[in-house]
Amino acid sequence: MVNSCKVLCSFLILLICENERSPEQRLNQMKREMKRIFLRKQQSQKASCLANGYLPIKALVIVLLVTSIITIYVNKKFVYRTPIHFSRTTESGVEVCNFSDFQVIEPGSAFLYSAYIDDRHARDVSLANTSTGAVVRLLVYYLRTIDATSRWNCRLFYNGQTDHIVDTPILAVTDLDEASTRRFLVAMVVCDFPKTPPHYVLRSASLANRNHSVPFRENSVCVVDLRNSSSSLSKSTNQDRFHGILYKDSSRTETNDAKGNHKDNRSTQDIYDVSFTVCTSPIHGKYYKIEDIVNFIEVNRFFGAEKFVFYVDNNTNPKLINCFEAYRKKGIVELYSFTPTVCDGLHYHGQIVSISDCAYRTMYRTRYLINQDPDEVIVPLKTDSWTSMLKAIHSRVRNPDLIASYSFRNQFFPLKAPDDIASLNNTLIRRYNIKALLKTSKENYIHPHVTRSKVMARPERILMWHVHLIHPKNVIRRNDTVHFTSPVDALLFHYRSVPKNGKLLTERRMLKFTDSLIDRVQTGMNLCSGAN
Repeated sequence: MVNSCKVLCSFLILLICENERSPEQRLNQMKREMKRIFLRKQQSQKASCLANGYLPIKALVIVLLVTSIITIYVNKKFVYRTPIHFSRTTESGVEVCNFSDFQVIEPGSAFLYSAYIDDRHARDVSLANTSTGAVVRLLVYYLRTIDATSRWNCRLFYNGQTDHIVDTPILAVTDLDEASTRRFLVAMVVCDFPKTPPHYVLRSASLANRNHSVPFRENSVCVVDLRNSSSSLSKSTNQDRFHGILYKDSSRTETNDAKGNHKDNRSTQDIYDVSFTVCTSPIHGKYYKIEDIVNFIEVNRFFGAEKFVFYVDNNTNPKLINCFEAYRKKGIVELYSFTPTVCDGLHYHGQIVSISDCAYRTMYRTRYLINQDPDEVIVPLKTDSWTSMLKAIHSRVRNPDLIASYSFRNQFFPLKAPDDIASLNNTLIRRYNIKALLKTSKENYIHPHVTRSKVMARPERILMWHVHLIHPKNVIRRNDTVHFTSPVDALLFHYRSVPKNGKLLTERRMLKFTDSLIDRVQTGMNLCSGAN
């Protein structure tokens, strides 16, 4: 029996120590370790075990225990991975219940991430045909073989004097993925939002198979009501908010007119919590280091970013999580758990889901939303900030208020290129690996719009957000436009390992900001060092 315990202890230690490896590597290593342990024990104990007759019983007990452990471990790591939780109650007026990551609608087939009540007029659904002039939007991914409209109803869970559950039909399903060959479809499911019963509040939503009448609240996600999504906006009526943000020229200020009638003299800039928010693709695994994230945050803050939204997998480095938390306590970062239950056949760890969720989650709270990866930054080439860059662009446009989004062309700065000599001699630049100052060699080729480009947009004016562009059909206001920013005004600097593509040019634009960037990055690294 002692030897059996040793076998189990060895196996459990292996499970604990192997969490740095990928799931596939852990499983293969476990198999090899089991085989090695049993072969060794079999050789040393064969004679004694046969003599006392306990071999069959011992072997059966050990096999059953080990099988149970493997089953639990594999299910946890491969199928239903336990997410990390970031609880939120209220952020800038947005009511958010405990955010619990992806929910399983159908095991292995369909998964739900978030839900929003939206009352903007949208082209995908005529709001005039809905019960309340609003819809509930669900962000999901599911197998392409599933016909969502005929298979599911939208299930809404209300809290009041008693729990109240309502099933409503799916009005529309919009494919958010730009590639139709992938196994999973990422979609926006649009549901009717019925009139709310007196004294009840819609708290969560899910999708329910029409053939199963049993309600399940466990797989629902909390609902964010965009009609009350800003503390400053919630004081005004719905109509005032809608027209104030969507239909006023943001540069106007209003006063008393000639007849003495009072007009609101606030610009719409005053309505937003921040001017610029940055979202990234999901953070997962061990790819990014603390210095990468600090560089990303501080370089973008230099140009004008005020808020960052990160979606993190439960396999993310704990030290990096602590760094995020340190920034979160300062009001700079928002964190949301993002652990797709099944990743095989899902593009880039569910990037399209996180991008779309961020657009809705920041709606009415930020004036502009930028979507870019941690190795990218939008760099103004004529001015020193995003605000002054946009001001310069608007000065040349007839009606800048009609611009719903801005597209920025991508130019690579290869990481394998030699470091800039001026920066290489600076100890702090090398210590914190400030790529924006070290890498000044760039490709001669600038990628066209739509190919590798990234977007800055007004979230409340966008219906669907794709990775590299905003389709004209996905803007809310019919006269709004997409502005294709000239590479003379700004470019997307992309610091990445790429194959050599022709002659490299020298671009020392970022060296102009050397002192400020060093100070910012050093402060950020000290902040994260204190958190760890």
